[in-house]
Amino acid sequence: MGEQHTSRAVIIEEVGWLTTIQDSGRRGYASFGVTTSGPVDPVLAGTVNRSVGNDHTATLLETAGGLVVTVEADSVVACSGHIAPTLLRAGERLRVDIPTDRNFEYLAVAGGIEVDEVLGSASQDSMSGLGPPVLQPGSRLGVGSMLGSFIAVDQLVPARPTTVVRVWPGPHLSMFEADAFDRFCSMEWRVEAPVNRIAARLTGSAPERVDHSEVASVALVLGAIQLHPDGAAAVMLADHPTTGGYPVIGVVEHDEVRIIAQTRPGRAVRFISAGRDRIC
Repeated sequence: MGEQHTSRAVIIEEVGWLTTIQDSGRRGYASFGVTTSGPVDPVLAGTVNRSVGNDHTATLLETAGGLVVTVEADSVVACSGHIAPTLLRAGERLRVDIPTDRNFEYLAVAGGIEVDEVLGSASQDSMSGLGPPVLQPGSRLGVGSMLGSFIAVDQLVPARPTTVVRVWPGPHLSMFEADAFDRFCSMEWRVEAPVNRIAARLTGSAPERVDHSEVASVALVLGAIQLHPDGAAAVMLADHPTTGGYPVIGVVEHDEVRIIAQTRPGRAVRFISAGRDRIC
């Protein structure tokens, strides 16, 4: 990838953990084994982008903390840790701290980050490596011209934290006991380490499987919940594989996958059967 030599740029001083470049993702390539990628929490990413006048899908940085950057010229930036736009002077350092109440934070710069796209997107796929090169100390990321105006912080609608998500029945319920879906929802599940962009591992009391025949590899979508032989559940996140061979008991509502992705290891999540008014 050729570097973008614009007059404004962000310089990576310390990469931190799980730091990637993300935009709205690459769509339409699942049949070729290419997943969408994009932010694991598009609502939070969009909020940060809007705060500096960017379109909500503008290219920005996603990180699990420890990211340190400088800018070559005075730039307006915002971090999801405090949202409010900040003027970062040329050469001034900015650190994105490790999140305390979620897994991923976002750093946006007015004008958006400019890097070469791969298959129509600047998003980095942490599983396949598709997208711009992996960030390194010294990486120079061009910044575009600011197009919009800043949005007052009190005009932004923050995402309300919750640990309850809606889930739809999956295609392999017949492989489990008769009340498998209701039992799956009635359980308290806990997020396990490590955190990544591919899948969230949950532990709980899995429904009993009655059909132990081999599952043919099937297409996987964002939010698909696989049940593994050890009883753990895996919820597919932004960089998930496009096929898999474990039974899928349910699929998390598309817009609520971010809740799973942002739930810290050790914390509990609960599921609501989509279309019902109660925790099933």
